[in-house]
Amino acid sequence: AIVRKPSIFLFDEPLSNLDAALRVQMRIEITRLHQSLKNTMIYVTHDQVEAMTMGQRIAIFNAGKIEQVGVPMDLYLRPANEFVAGFLGTPKINFMTATANAASRELTLLNNHVLTGLPADWDWEAAAQVARIGVRPEHWHLGQAGVGLQAQLELSEHLGDAVLLHIRLEGMDDLLTLKLSKLPYPISPGAKIWIQPELEHIILFNEQAQRISVTAE
Repeated sequence: AIVRKPSIFLFDEPLSNLDAALRVQMRIEITRLHQSLKNTMIYVTHDQVEAMTMGQRIAIFNAGKIEQVGVPMDLYLRPANEFVAGFLGTPKINFMTATANAASRELTLLNNHVLTGLPADWDWEAAAQVARIGVRPEHWHLGQAGVGLQAQLELSEHLGDAVLLHIRLEGMDDLLTLKLSKLPYPISPGAKIWIQPELEHIILFNEQAQRISVTAE
């Protein structure tokens, strides 16, 4: 295909049948080819890592419909809706039902879990439409007792370069997943802990599952 000097290349899941190590190697080789040839390449994949690392612009499809088009990190940090937010990221983003209180600048989750200290410069009129929030696993930290949300550790997974904590908040069916670079102190399953999201990275969604913008972008 290359020797014919086409103006565009079409790839349809070219790495799907390769083992993990060879996929990484071929991902690098195809990216190097793209940089060298400077041709347009349209690459179809179900692998979000391939899309995020190889793509200059990504189009995310859902049932034949384009949900969002943009550069990788823009889609990751500012997803258009819950589908895009849930599709990108490993482990998956944590979704929680929430309501906003503009007077006290608070978000109230299920079972009266409350997030306080939210930015005063938010567009709180827009925030009033919130029905759910999303917080990615890497955008949490362990807080001091009494600060943030009280939760219970169900399971921890040590990955070498990171630790995954699977957390239960009272009144919520789904576990939350936190991704930390390391544990600041030993924690055993069943232990009560306090967790706090990075407030600037909370993503708000309305009842139609569309993202609500509350800051200047």
